[in-house]
Amino acid sequence: MSTFDGNNFYFSGQGVVLIGARDSSGKPAGLIPVGNVSALKLGLAATTLEHKESQTGNRATDLRLITELKSSLQMTIENFSSTGLANALTGGVTEVAAGNVTTGNETAKLYHGKVTPLKNINVSSLVVKRNGGTPQTLTAYTNDSTPYDYKVNEAAGSVMINDGSVTALASLTTGNTITAPTSVTVGATTVLTWLATPPASVLAVGVGGYISITGLAGADAALLNSKAHRVTAIDATAKTVTLATNTAGKTITIGTPVLCVDGDVLDFVYNYSAQNRVDAMTALAAEKYMRFEGLNTADGGNPVIVEVFRFIVDPLKELALIGEGIGPFVLDGNVLSDPLQPTGSKFFKVTQLR
Repeated sequence: MSTFDGNNFYFSGQGVVLIGARDSSGKPAGLIPVGNVSALKLGLAATTLEHKESQTGNRATDLRLITELKSSLQMTIENFSSTGLANALTGGVTEVAAGNVTTGNETAKLYHGKVTPLKNINVSSLVVKRNGGTPQTLTAYTNDSTPYDYKVNEAAGSVMINDGSVTALASLTTGNTITAPTSVTVGATTVLTWLATPPASVLAVGVGGYISITGLAGADAALLNSKAHRVTAIDATAKTVTLATNTAGKTITIGTPVLCVDGDVLDFVYNYSAQNRVDAMTALAAEKYMRFEGLNTADGGNPVIVEVFRFIVDPLKELALIGEGIGPFVLDGNVLSDPLQPTGSKFFKVTQLR
C-alpha cells in the first residue's frame, strides 16, 4: 500500500428532482417533485482563446484565456404527468372539470366507416343523433349480428359510423329529407338518377365519398339497402350519381329510397369525467429553479443535494408515444448565470456530508 493512499468515497445516485419557479430574489417559489427521473446530468463547458507566440519559430501556445463558461442540464423523466409534459412542451395545462354536453352544443359531420373524435375523453351515456331532416337518434353497436349505426370508444372519446359492410345499418337514414332519386340502374356500377339536379348535399359528397341508402325494392335490394356505397362519378347535367357497387344482372327497383350522405351533421350528448389538457408550444420558455434531493447509495445513503439556481428548458425534441417499454421524455436545457446569488457559484452548488 502506498504511503499516500487516501480514502475513496464513491458515488451512485438516486433521489427526487424538484422544479419550480423563481421569486424576485432568485429563490425557489415552491418546488414540485417531477416524479421518477432515471437520469440527471449537469454539463460544464468552457470556450477558450489560445494565443501562439511568434518569436521562437515553434509557434508555441503561450496564453490560454477562458472567454466563456457554460453549463447545461439534462434529465430523463418517466412520469407522464400533465405538469411534466407542460414543462417539456413549453405549454400550459388546462384542468377540465367533469361535466356533460347537451343537445346542440357539440356537432360534427359524419363519414361512413370513419372515426369522428369528440371534444372530451372518458365519456359515458353517449347519445348520437343525426340532425339532417328530422333528428334521428342512432343505434349503438351491440354485436356483429345486430344492425347498428355507430361504435363508440368511450375511453378515447371517439365515434365510428357504420358503413354496413359487415353488419347492416339500423336507423341512419330514418327521417332524412334528402330528395330521393327516381330511378336506379343496375350494372357493373350502380346509377342513381334524379328528376332534377341531385340535391346539394349529395353533390357535396364528391367522388370518393359515401352514400348510404334504404328503401329500395326488388329481389336483390339487399345488395344496396342499409349499406354505404362509394361514389365513383357525379354528373349534375345528366342528374346521375354512380356508385361503385356491382349489381349486374340483379333485380332492384327504386321503391321509396331514403339517403344519408357523408357530411350530414351529427349531434352528441354525453357525460365526461375530469381531465387535463396540455397545449404544446403555447407558452414562452420560463426560467426555473431545480433542486435534487439525492442519496448516495455507494456511501450508506448519505444525502447529496444539488441546487440549480436558474435554468431554462428547450422545447422537447421528441415525444415517443409507442414503444415496448416505459416511455420517457428527455428535458434539455441551459443553466444560466444567476446574478441574484450573493456569494459562491452563480450556476449551481452541491451540498453533501463528505
